[in-house]
Amino acid sequence: MAGSTDDGFEVVERHDEEQAMGGNQGMDKEGKDMYNEEEYLAEVGEMNCYCVPSRVYGVKDFLFRTLAWLLLNKEQILGGFTVAITQIPESVTAALIAGVNPARALQATWLMNVITSLIGGRPGMISGATPFIGVALMNLVDAHGSDYVYYAVMFGGFLQVVWGLMGLGALMRFVPYTVVQGFANAMALIIFAAQFRYGKVSADQAFHAEYSYSRNLVDLGHSWAHIIDSESSWITGSSLLILGCHALLALVICFVMPRFTRIIPSSFVAVVVCTFVEHVLIRLPSDYQSATINDYVIVQTPTLNPIWADETISLPGFNGDTFGKVYLYGLAVFGTGLAESLLTTSIVDDLTEVKGMKNRVAFGQGVANVVIACFGGMGGSGSIAQSIVANHSDGITGLCSFLAGSFLLLFIYAAYDAVNIVPLGCIAGIMTWTAFKLIDLESILQAIAALLPLSFRDKLNLDCKTPRADSFVMVAVMAFTLCVDLSIGLLAGVFIAAFVYVWDSSTRVIVEREVSAEESASVTYNVTGPLFFATSGGFSDIFPLEEIQFDPDEIVILLENAEVYDYSGMVALKKVYDRFADLGKVVALSSLTPSSRRLMEKSAYMWQGVNFLEVEDVDQSVAMTASTKN
Repeated sequence: MAGSTDDGFEVVERHDEEQAMGGNQGMDKEGKDMYNEEEYLAEVGEMNCYCVPSRVYGVKDFLFRTLAWLLLNKEQILGGFTVAITQIPESVTAALIAGVNPARALQATWLMNVITSLIGGRPGMISGATPFIGVALMNLVDAHGSDYVYYAVMFGGFLQVVWGLMGLGALMRFVPYTVVQGFANAMALIIFAAQFRYGKVSADQAFHAEYSYSRNLVDLGHSWAHIIDSESSWITGSSLLILGCHALLALVICFVMPRFTRIIPSSFVAVVVCTFVEHVLIRLPSDYQSATINDYVIVQTPTLNPIWADETISLPGFNGDTFGKVYLYGLAVFGTGLAESLLTTSIVDDLTEVKGMKNRVAFGQGVANVVIACFGGMGGSGSIAQSIVANHSDGITGLCSFLAGSFLLLFIYAAYDAVNIVPLGCIAGIMTWTAFKLIDLESILQAIAALLPLSFRDKLNLDCKTPRADSFVMVAVMAFTLCVDLSIGLLAGVFIAAFVYVWDSSTRVIVEREVSAEESASVTYNVTGPLFFATSGGFSDIFPLEEIQFDPDEIVILLENAEVYDYSGMVALKKVYDRFADLGKVVALSSLTPSSRRLMEKSAYMWQGVNFLEVEDVDQSVAMTASTKN
């Protein structure tokens, strides 16, 4: 017998006699149907292939389901493998900025990917130690040492959990799209500029940087400082040439291969091809070589022990003095991590056209940071660069995030020799491709067009101009993110956008004066626009005593097209009403919108003695007045 469930899976009932015959014999009659791939497989990224639509029957069934699941999720697996490799340099950079051991950053990265994929986080979003988290912690390490980092990360993670549980992710709707655009463009430029640091890593010298990377919170030009830095020298000769060739080869593969096939992620193919070229075609027959990940940093194996039992950590006692030293940096981790994670969520939402749950993202990031700190990690957040790598490798599920953490765990605990041989030029090429996929060139063109006068736009045939205020917001976010900090850039963008909106709204109040009859027995003021703190002063000024004293004795203030938003708007409306009443005129407020009425009813004491009319009453009054005069 067969039937179907609400989920669309076919349910096959097996008789006891068939089950007793064993898996292979029981499938003789139904063998063709039992091994139907579409019947057994659910959605990409799910792990229920052994229980849907029924349990496994025999070894052959188990092997078939395993193979079918691997084929279905090959993009998630290969995408996770590629992300695990490209995350190593990014995590190491975060550790160098913060001034902690790179092993602590790698620990944080694999733990965060695994935890967020299991309990929270947006499918397809990659997390880990990022340079912005390093910036948030660097002054704490400099002032009190790296042993205080864990308490700061715990506190920041706790605040993120509270944020998610309180449902404050809805506040992201106040972040304009121009802010998200500015963040994406700034991150693309930062990612591209960061790849030039590999041009100062030589294969025949011990680069392995110390656990410090000096910078200030407000450090103009830091994103490209390593390019113009005169203290470190560029590599020359064949090493630089080979590095550039690897980067170009990886870039070409990532751009060209998806045009022909997407069976295997192009970024994964770039890693394999460049590694093969470096070690088989270049190093074996000649003495030439270029720098690899091993030349940038040695992938070390961190200790997976709780910080209270780790002999390498001199953990201070948790008391008021310790909290006083770390709480500001915990707030920085909270704000920076939350901002980067939620903005990354918004960008991945646009790429996949699937809306992520921002409260769940905040909760998952917070729990992950608390757990990471307990096991000696430096904390982390959503990584926009690695999320773009995963997305364009078709790694769009939580499985990809989980496997990225799992592969990184494998690399740092068992297979570090395999990942150490990957050329840095390959990493640079893949991340340059990521930056190109992330940047929105059209928005930059729109910002340029907004700055040009109309005559120049006509000559250049530019018809993509956006409002100058929106372009200014995007450019401001880019500037603050590039030169200062992500969270400051986000706040600056939101504040500027809010100010621009309030300023624009403050000019949208229109009052039309209409006399009801020839002998001017009454007059109606038709108010259109928002009444709130920014328009309250201007609204009152529309009704000066010098002019309204000559109005007829009957006044109607029509609010059908107006909206009262706050207490300032109510005070302005009441002030105008009292101004007419003090002149001995009969005044009425008419046709309040439902939302304005609800707001004004909460301050009923303010409206005692005020006359209210509905729009039908106004029409009838006007008609009666006109007929009487005629």
